[in-house]
Amino acid sequence: MITKEMKISEILDKYPDTIKIFISISPHFKKLENKILRKALASRVTLEQAASIAGVEINQLLFELNKTINADFKNYVENKKANDTQQSINELKPDWLKNTPKEKIIELDVRPILDKGQDPFTDIMKKVKALKDDEILLIINSFEPVPLYSVLGRKGFEHYTKKEGNIFKVYFLRQKNFYEASPVQDQNYKQPSLVEFEEVMEIDVRDLLPPEPMIKILETLSQIDEKTVLLVHHHREPLMLYPKLEERGYEAISHKIDENYYKVLIMKKKK
Repeated sequence: MITKEMKISEILDKYPDTIKIFISISPHFKKLENKILRKALASRVTLEQAASIAGVEINQLLFELNKTINADFKNYVENKKANDTQQSINELKPDWLKNTPKEKIIELDVRPILDKGQDPFTDIMKKVKALKDDEILLIINSFEPVPLYSVLGRKGFEHYTKKEGNIFKVYFLRQKNFYEASPVQDQNYKQPSLVEFEEVMEIDVRDLLPPEPMIKILETLSQIDEKTVLLVHHHREPLMLYPKLEERGYEAISHKIDENYYKVLIMKKKK
């Protein structure tokens, strides 16, 4: 049985064929085909950490991996999947979805984008930006996009997820009169200054390919305490990073310097 605590290198050593499963679940795992990168990272990263970095739901990843290596597990989970699917179909839609006409539902199927080995995040955010107040965004995906819940939640969206067979349909609606109280926008928030910290640590991740920027930032957090601030030079606002920082007791403030340049301040939350 593969567990979430196992290192990626251990899994690939014992079950080499599982690399196909990793890649089919997320294009982020395609880097595992690079033997040099795999040697450098796979021995240090657990399955749970890898799922978090790639934006993949850990239970789904465990499900697919164990289904591949264990016939009994495969039968069990396939029966469970059928029951879960039927239960999902029978769930009642929220009123805001039932009362919305079809022409107000803006659909984005990200599966073709993923099939090309590309990250659909930019396409999703373009749709979000163009979305009108009375419109609903429908994301169609081959797996549940759990990290997207937090990212769009910060922008005032609630969601409803429906699973149909192997397809996830996630509906997003912007809450009315929502005030996005991020540190940058909240006028009652006292934005910290670099002079408040005894030490400023800087890293530049602009030349790194995903998911390496997130890996480097998360690895550096252990060196950040109440007296130290981390200044990250990034090529874009790291929206997928915010929930990870929140879980670890950190907060971030992003400043757009140029079209492809952001300065991100990361610091420990004050108790």
